[in-house]
Amino acid sequence: IRLTTQGKKEVQSIEEIITELDPLTKCVPIIADVHFSAAVAEYAAEVCHKIRINPGNYTEKRGDEKDYSEGDFQAGDQLNQKALRSLLTICKNHSTALRIGVNHGSLSNRIMSKYGDTPEGMVESAMEFMRVCSEEDYHNVVVSLKSSNTRVMVQSVRLLTREMIKEDLYYPIHLGVTEAGDGLEGRVKSVVGMAPLLLEGIGNTIRVS
Repeated sequence: IRLTTQGKKEVQSIEEIITELDPLTKCVPIIADVHFSAAVAEYAAEVCHKIRINPGNYTEKRGDEKDYSEGDFQAGDQLNQKALRSLLTICKNHSTALRIGVNHGSLSNRIMSKYGDTPEGMVESAMEFMRVCSEEDYHNVVVSLKSSNTRVMVQSVRLLTREMIKEDLYYPIHLGVTEAGDGLEGRVKSVVGMAPLLLEGIGNTIRVS
C-alpha cells in the first residue's frame, strides 16, 4: 500500500498505521511516496517497508530555467549522489526497499537542459541513481519510468532496458501509466502502455492507475 508522504507528519502517521496493523495485515508492505525532500525520505526509510523517490525533485527543484554548463551539470549529479548515498545507508540498516520512480512531467531542469523533454532524459535521470545503488552494493531496488503519454512511456522503458543491459545493471522494472484516467478509458490507456512491454518480456511489477 503506497501513501503520499509530503512531510514528517505523514511519516509519523504511517508509523501509527504500521503499529495498528493486525496480524493478518502486517505482511502488507507500507510504502512512502516521497517528493521534494531528501530529509523526509531518510526519515521514512527508518519507518516504512519501502520508499519511492523521484530523481527529478529529490534534491533539485523545478524553477527558473537556466543554461547549465558541464560543471553545473556534474555538480547537480554530485549533490544527488551525496544525498542518495546517505539514504542508502539508512535503507541497508533498516532493510528498506527503494523505488527509483522517474516521471516524464517532473524531470529536473538540469536533465532538461541537456536532454530536453525526451525519453533519453528520463532514462539518464534513472541511470544516475541506479549507478549509485550499484556502487553502494545496494540491490533492493525497483525502477520505473512513467508518463501519461503511452508512446513516451513505452519508448522510455525500452531504452532503459537497453541501457541497463549495456551497463550490466539488472534491476526489476515497475510499469504504470501516470494519470491514466477513470473507467474504461483508464483501463484501455493502461493496457496500451503496459501490454507491448509485457509482450516483449519487459516489466516485473505493474500498477493500474
